Amino acid sequence: MTPKSEPKPGAEPKPGAEPKPGVEPSPGTQTSPGTEPYSRLVYGLSRILITRPLRFLFHMELIGAENWPRRGPAIIASNHASNLDPPLLCLSYPGFICWMGKVEIMEAPVIGWYLRKVGAFTVHRGEADREAIRRARELLGQGYVIGMFPEGTRQRNGELGEAQPGVGLLAVTSGVPVIPVRMRGNELIITGGRPRRPKITVSVGPPVDLEITGMSKGKAYREASSRIMAAIGKL
Repeated sequence: MTPKSEPKPGAEPKPGAEPKPGVEPSPGTQTSPGTEPYSRLVYGLSRILITRPLRFLFHMELIGAENWPRRGPAIIASNHASNLDPPLLCLSYPGFICWMGKVEIMEAPVIGWYLRKVGAFTVHRGEADREAIRRARELLGQGYVIGMFPEGTRQRNGELGEAQPGVGLLAVTSGVPVIPVRMRGNELIITGGRPRRPKITVSVGPPVDLEITGMSKGKAYREASSRIMAAIGKL
């Protein structure tokens, strides 16, 4: 009897099927059962109870879906204006994203536990957080997709802020593709202290050109951060 062939990594899900909450590891890497950076049960329930309802709460438009990475490792770099940005991007991307979460929320008793269960890890904003960079490199080495907000904090007026050097450091030292994403309408979710239902547009660009030569490491990291924000600004 001929054995059934395994599906190829990165194959498109069948029409109407829910994408599985994981990204295939890179060739040559191995992920042992139970060592994933998230709980499959909690992540699966989150897609049903949190992510899916957002489809009905907001009118969403996705532009440039062909630029999404079909598999990791990769970095998704997006602008940031709302606390709902991570689930909105998870709704738009048909795979699993490991998010960096600010220490203030990751240490909260309930929400911190939940975020760790869905694959988030801690980052200290406004400083060179070597532990966060180490963890991000580790996850990228295992073939996962990392989600980052290069500005480091929300820009509630919808304008783009200045990128922190951490995203450039991670991008240059890891050498993985960086996918720029621009969200519009997310700054209007809370207006005048009241919740709204704006149209949310998610624009996905091609990988950022990060071929940088003739610079010191520090300057190269800053240049990479600037290029990433410039790519987001063009979307």
